[in-house]
Amino acid sequence: MTDHAHQLLRRAARRWRGGSLWPYFWLATVVAGTSAIGITQLQWPGWILFACLTAIALALLLDRNWRLSTTEICRKLDGRFPVLQDSSQLLNNPPDTLGSLAQVQRQRTAAALQQLRDNSALKNFRPPWHRNAVANAIGASFGLMVFVIANTLPQSDAPGQMPGAQAAAAAASIEVVEAVTEIRPPAYTGLPALTQSLQVKAPEQSRITWRITLNTPAGALTMLAARENFAFSPKETLPSRHWQLTRTLPEADFYQLSVHSGQEEILLPQIHNIEIDADRAPEFSFSLPRDNVTTINAGSEASSLLQVDVEVTDDFQVAETDLLITLASGDGENVRFRNDRIKLEPTDTAEGAKRYHFNMPVKRYQIEPGDELYWFLQARDNREPEPNPQKSQHFIIRWPQAEIFGLSDAEGMAIKVLPEYFRSQRQLIIDTEALLAEREQLSEGDFRKRSESLAHEQNLLRMRYGHFLGEEDSALEHDDESGPHHEAHGESVDAHGEEQEDHGDHEDHGNHGDHGDDHEAPAQQFGDASGVIAAAGHSHDTSEHATLFDPQTKELLRSALNAMWSSWRELSVIDPRASLPHQHTALRYIKEVQQASRIYLQRVGFEPPALDQNRRLSGERDGVKPPRVNTTRSDSEREQLLKLLQRVRADDPLDDGTAEELLSLPQLREQPQLRVELSKSLRLYRQQADCTDCRRQLSALLYQLLPAPQAQPSLPRERATTGSFDNWLQEQGGGRE
Repeated sequence: MTDHAHQLLRRAARRWRGGSLWPYFWLATVVAGTSAIGITQLQWPGWILFACLTAIALALLLDRNWRLSTTEICRKLDGRFPVLQDSSQLLNNPPDTLGSLAQVQRQRTAAALQQLRDNSALKNFRPPWHRNAVANAIGASFGLMVFVIANTLPQSDAPGQMPGAQAAAAAASIEVVEAVTEIRPPAYTGLPALTQSLQVKAPEQSRITWRITLNTPAGALTMLAARENFAFSPKETLPSRHWQLTRTLPEADFYQLSVHSGQEEILLPQIHNIEIDADRAPEFSFSLPRDNVTTINAGSEASSLLQVDVEVTDDFQVAETDLLITLASGDGENVRFRNDRIKLEPTDTAEGAKRYHFNMPVKRYQIEPGDELYWFLQARDNREPEPNPQKSQHFIIRWPQAEIFGLSDAEGMAIKVLPEYFRSQRQLIIDTEALLAEREQLSEGDFRKRSESLAHEQNLLRMRYGHFLGEEDSALEHDDESGPHHEAHGESVDAHGEEQEDHGDHEDHGNHGDHGDDHEAPAQQFGDASGVIAAAGHSHDTSEHATLFDPQTKELLRSALNAMWSSWRELSVIDPRASLPHQHTALRYIKEVQQASRIYLQRVGFEPPALDQNRRLSGERDGVKPPRVNTTRSDSEREQLLKLLQRVRADDPLDDGTAEELLSLPQLREQPQLRVELSKSLRLYRQQADCTDCRRQLSALLYQLLPAPQAQPSLPRERATTGSFDNWLQEQGGGRE
């Protein structure tokens, strides 16, 4: 029992001493972790960890709680737990040295201490953690860290800017002792390697190697380009003075050098340009042909007109040149196209130039009058990995047809065709045959209605082709001509032809009068428009005066119109079967007219018939909701640039997002050189806060990017309510009545 009581006292003492050391252990762990992160990530000095641990060790030495004797610990037990009855010291004495009464009290104290241990009351037997020594250690460590953080923060307010005096002093302490830039142009250029300094000018796709020597060793060297950063490779063990970097540059760029010395990053202020000479595409110089359009007539010498003499030049070398030909044959909707590519062989070769002299290979095609041949050259240089293709100007070779109309310059006539729902002669034949096939299934009324409809469309088609013979008026004249005139036309095809020939001399549709006779014209009645036409019109509506066709073509077209009149007559009397031969005759004459002439008809859009008014606004509108209109208005590109220009002129700092948004403007994609200059000015403006020249240069570039203002609608000027000329006249006594 005696040994067990002494062990209980020793355990209580160990708990007290361990509780005294526990705050120092946790504080040292936190300080060590924070210092390690600060040293590796935040560029804190290395002495911060040693200083903090020294402060903790000093506080630990000054703290007596973990060095108390057993007697003092017994006093702490008696003061903390009254159940021990101030008898803890008896547990520290051997039982042989105690009297019988003291032994009994010792046994009671040991039992009470055992009960405290079983109830976990001894877990809190330790000194308070916020005692003076621990608080002093925490305060000293925190103060050291605040001091280090305050000294390592940048002094400038704007992000991306280095401290002015500190950066200047650091940059002045590091210099580039030697800089050699080796440029190796691409192999296809044939240019030798050359050496330059930090300012680089090289051909496109050159392999550039920078070799830089610093005056002091550095831990790292970085090239800060316009869009990304590139790390130099050391040529010796770190820290090194000699660095090397190799890049392949497809476009212009600029860069700065950033040196890592110890825990500091020093940005050298000089900005160096990289100018790239782009590989230009080949160029063409034609000696022959001298004109873009060549016309080969029947009696001309074709061989002299088909010669081509051209020189193709390039800044390095012309790889190959092809001849691309497109032959257009046929007319109307039957035009056929044939494409060919022919590789040309040079007749003379020089450095960066090739000359080609050849005749157009027209004999390999079956060329007919009316055909056209379009051709151009396509050259490629020896650029790698992809060549630069370039097309020459286009040329046209024409073989004109024999003139049919006696017009030397006219290739045709453009007229507006009728809407889509007017049938052609071929469609009328198909519809008439369909009507005859359905005769047994149709009632008499339906059969009559469809026949009259075909007659009406046959009449419209006849008037359409009648325009080519000068029949200018259609509906007005034929409305005035009643049944007797139509019956006269219906006697026979020959009679209609004779009447048509005498149309301009005798009848002129019954209203125009005779331009060649001395007969007195009938009196004009009110509302009769035919007299106005006869008085103000001219004689181009007479078929004999129409100069569009030659006499043979006029006769063919007149025969087609006669056949159409005969077809209309038979359809009007509800005899479709008798109208079919006349329709086929009209179609045959129309095809002959088309073969004899080339008439280009202008295509027009579909003109639907008028909508039935009873059906308007009769649809279902359930579930139909009006579209949502976004009333929010975002600033235009010009307004955004103007706001940014005001910020620059006010010397406001620009963040990374604003710089990236500015460099992504659409107009900069087509101007890479301007984008490089703008990126360089932005970097200088953000790095040097007090640079007036940088601010002025950036403002000039932003002003250059401003798009032209859009024209805004304006209200008309209001007339002055006073001081008018009328008021002045009234004051003078001569106002208007």
